Amino acid sequence: MIERVKLDKKYIRYGLYVVIVGLLLFLGYRIINNGELILSSIGKYVGRFFRIIAPVFYGFIVSYLLFRPVVFIQSVLGSIYTKISKRAASENIENGFRIISIVSIFAVIIYVAVITINFIVPPIVENIEILLSRLPEFNNQISTWVEDIVEKLNENNIDISNTGNLTSTIINNLSLISNSVLSFIATSISQISSFVLDFVLTVILTFYFLKDKESLFHNFRGFRDVVMPGKVGKAITIFLKDLDEIVGKFLVAEILDSIIVGIVSTILLLLINHPFAILIGCVAGFANIIPYIGPLIGAALALGLGMFSSWSLGITGAVLLLLYQQVDGNFVQPKIVGDKIGLTPVWILIVVLIGGSYFGALGMILSMPIAGLIKIYFNRYAQWKKNKNI
Repeated sequence: MIERVKLDKKYIRYGLYVVIVGLLLFLGYRIINNGELILSSIGKYVGRFFRIIAPVFYGFIVSYLLFRPVVFIQSVLGSIYTKISKRAASENIENGFRIISIVSIFAVIIYVAVITINFIVPPIVENIEILLSRLPEFNNQISTWVEDIVEKLNENNIDISNTGNLTSTIINNLSLISNSVLSFIATSISQISSFVLDFVLTVILTFYFLKDKESLFHNFRGFRDVVMPGKVGKAITIFLKDLDEIVGKFLVAEILDSIIVGIVSTILLLLINHPFAILIGCVAGFANIIPYIGPLIGAALALGLGMFSSWSLGITGAVLLLLYQQVDGNFVQPKIVGDKIGLTPVWILIVVLIGGSYFGALGMILSMPIAGLIKIYFNRYAQWKKNKNI
């Protein structure tokens, strides 16, 4: 009887294995047959999830960028309080200083935004309006250039039988580009309400991330201690601190260099009376974060938009920007970034070259902070080995 019960259990177990394998095979078959639909559904839900939490992500990024200025102001207020009262500030007073620091940073940002809107945005908007209003003129001018080229080819007995529709094709494509620009502007306007909601949520979340940063990190450390072994958790914490230090310094250096590039590019183009100097200068500053490729964007815009006034103006603008960008890329940027992350300019140039060769534009951007991290760990290893040999 006992043997029969054991035998029955054995067959039941085998039967369950067969059923489970059969269900897995059936599930795999359904997934393969409906893979596109399943991936589309997953992508839709994942995309919706990320759209919902976008303000959280933006708030985290903004609070990360603003945390150092907030801590600096808080430390200044604490020092003043200590000198006046002859005693250290209590926790409640420090919390008050933190809130004052956050509000002060927000006030500075609002002030800079107002100055920007009043003095910088109007010229940019004017440049864009001029550009849009002159699109038909640009189309006609390009059409004339193409017709002249075709005529000269005919005069020199060059076979252009396969380019009979070249002019109309270019004009049609330019018209499509013009319509796409206008459609993009209309779509952007329709999304303003969504942007405003995300913006408000981002500001609120940024405030609380800055205010409760220590509490949030305490919660993170508690979660780390629960789910990770002690040594692993400690190693991850040290790595995140190193990453924070390097990335923070790198961002400050990149922002500073981009501001310099934007200002200098605008001044150079204003000196030659380029009609789109401010617009191109702003684009050049933003694009400067991408080494080597970013500078080409500003030069290409200076050439493309300037040649409609005159070829000499477009070429002069492009040459000026390329010359300055060479100075910035080979001397100014390596010096600023290198000083911040602890690498000499020559090492910055080497790591950017290697990163760009293997991973393109993204590799160029990430190569500098990664090299800074590698240097930190190499120095620690060298110091550990030195102490070990003593």
